[in-house]
Order: sequence, then structure tokens, then C-alpha cells
Amino acid sequence: MHSTKTMKKIKVFFIFLVVPILLFSQYKGTASVSQGIAATTMSNLYSCTNGRVTNIGKITAMDSTVWTMPAAVNFSNASFPFASDLYNPCTNVLHPNAAAALAALKGNDIITIDPSGELFTSFIFADNYFELYINGIPVGKDNVPFTQFNSNIVRFRVKRPFTIAMLLVDWEEQLGVGCENNSGFLFHPGDGGMVAVFMDSTNKIVAKTDSSWKAQCFYTSPIVDLKCPMEIGSLRLSDQCSTQNSNNGSKYYALHWPRPTQWMDQHFDDRIFPNAKTYTNAAVGVDNKPAYTNFTSLFDNPTNDAQFIWSSNLVLDNEVIVRTTVPGPTVATQSVPEENSILIYPNPANQDFHGITILSLAKENIDELILYNNLGIPVWNTKPNKELIEIPIPSSGIYFAQILIHQTTVLKKIIIQ
Repeated sequence: MHSTKTMKKIKVFFIFLVVPILLFSQYKGTASVSQGIAATTMSNLYSCTNGRVTNIGKITAMDSTVWTMPAAVNFSNASFPFASDLYNPCTNVLHPNAAAALAALKGNDIITIDPSGELFTSFIFADNYFELYINGIPVGKDNVPFTQFNSNIVRFRVKRPFTIAMLLVDWEEQLGVGCENNSGFLFHPGDGGMVAVFMDSTNKIVAKTDSSWKAQCFYTSPIVDLKCPMEIGSLRLSDQCSTQNSNNGSKYYALHWPRPTQWMDQHFDDRIFPNAKTYTNAAVGVDNKPAYTNFTSLFDNPTNDAQFIWSSNLVLDNEVIVRTTVPGPTVATQSVPEENSILIYPNPANQDFHGITILSLAKENIDELILYNNLGIPVWNTKPNKELIEIPIPSSGIYFAQILIHQTTVLKKIIIQ
């Protein structure tokens, strides 16, 4: 007969065994799942008057993997160069315009990748932190990891074509659950966003942030309900998940994915990444931030406007990699399909219809279509190479059509009644 002490041990072991199994039965994705607040391992990574506390922490997920919160960054790595200040209240560098900021540079800020290459200048506003690579070479990191809000200049010399790769981090005060103290709440899910313009030596814009960039999320939190997030192909979706404020988020979940090896390199195949989602200035909340508003002639160029980009969820996605390639001068670029360039009819549909028509209004051929059910499981696919295709009517429910055009993905919801 087992003793009372032995039975208690068995009961405790059973609880620790069953709870993770129940949680994993709720979550259907590929992420590593953690719960609760991370342990702080480095305090005050950076201090700024009127700025937020910038800590680093560690958390162990349910699969025993250990994650750095809010992300593994190179802020303290002396070999990774800092960007130059465009506008920075923390260092009292408050340039009124880009011309004044450029005039203050001495030339020793230029990172040389190709000695015979062209000189390019990038202007970057990130909420909150960025690290910039050109062809896999570190060329500039944000001077302020969290707040106050700042903007930066990075100059480099390289030959075309070249690849831009950036790590973006929305910092957090509540490490491990993607929250900050804001709006009167201890657990406020903060938002991200990054806008950038890249110019050649003649001040011609050669790249700007828009939906043609690739963007993939690697850390999503807070997640209140593990049944909420879903994955469709390479899309990591949490747009239906709660973003409510709280004063107790100690039980919130987080989703973590490892970054691919050599994600910053020129030859990394970023076709596996979804396209970036664009956001308005109002959505990011920059209309009262001089680090942005002093330079609207740059970022909001009336004929070549840069847009704020992020992954699919501006609020819950906290660690994002974005990439694009600046082509050689003779390479033509193709237009990028937007969501409103795809027509699906009828939608909603029912069993009385023979099929669903999908039309590319931009007159671009659809390279591939994959139909997923509401669990993210593919149920039908085709590679038509046509502007117009017809797909069979599936059983009633909610589906998602992942449409690939020129290596760009558009996701459309289809309802079958």
C-alpha cells in the first residue's frame, strides 16, 4: 500500500504531466509555448531621462527550450555599429530636418561593404528597436532600445543589387508576455511598426518600406487563449486574439519560433516569409512624435511614400524580421498584388453553386492557390498560372485561400454556408 506522502508525490507528478498535455491539445501551431513572466537577467540595458526601463530576461517554455525576452539582440555587442542620430531626445540631438542631420555627420559613420560600391543613406524610425544588415553585414543598430522615441541615419557603401535585412523588436516592461505599463494598466499590449527610406548619392529613393517587403514574426504575446492563434502555411495569425488591457497578465502565454540560420544573408531564401503588412501613421501613433513628424517630407514623400510595416499583428507580434532586395539598375521590378486586387465570387457561397471564381484584377497570373480550413490544414491546391480560376465548393465552414502571385502571398477568407 502506498503511503500518504507517496500518493501526494504521484498526484503532483500527475498534475505537472497532464497540464502541459491539456495546453498543447488547445494549441495547434508550431511555436514553443511559454507562460507567465520571464526572469530578469540584465537590468537597465539603457537609461534615458523620461524613458522606460529596458531589461532583458529569460523564460523556459513548456518544451524546455529557453528564450531571451523580448529578443536576443546585439545592443551590447561592441562590434555591431550604432546608427547615427536623426532625432534623439536621449542624447539631446534634435535635428529639425534631414539636411541638418546629414550636415552633422563626419564621414566616419559610413560602413564599407564594397570599396567600389555606391554610397547609400537610410533614414529609419522604429517602434521600438532595430538592427540593420546589408548583405549580411551589420551596418547599424538603434541607439535607444525602448523610449524615448528616436529616429536614425545609417550610411553604407555597397554594389547593387544588395539585400536589406532587419531585426525589429517591440520592447516590453513585463518580460515574457509582451506588455508595458500604459493607459493606466500594468499589462498593456504595446504596438510596433517601422518605416524606412533608402536613397542613393543623388537622393533618389531606391527602397522604401511597403508591402513588397517580406516580414515574419518570431515572438507573439500576450496570448490569453491558446485556441485563438492559427497558422496557414508560413502565416502566423493572431488577429482574432484579445488585445485587451489588464492589471494581471501573469498567466498570459507567449509563442516563440527560432530564427532561421543566416536570415540576414544576401542569399537567404525569404520566399518562405509572408509579405509585410502596412499600417497607417495613425495606427502606429506617430503624429505627436517629433522623431517622425520633423521628417515627414522624407517618410511621407508625396510621390514615393514610405509606409509603416510589420508582420500580420501590429500589437501582439513583438519580434519581426523584414527583408527586401534593391535590384541592379537594369532590373525591372514587378508590381505587388494587394488584397483588394483579388476578387472572389460568390463569397459567402453555398452548396448550390458549382464553384467559386477567383480573379486577379491586376491581370497577373495566379501561380499557386492553397485552400486551408479553419484549423490551418490544407484541403485543396492548384498551380494554374492563370488570371482566373475556379475552385470546387467545399463543405460549409470558414476557409482561407492563400494566393501566390510573383512570390507574393495574398490571404483571403472564404465563407461556405
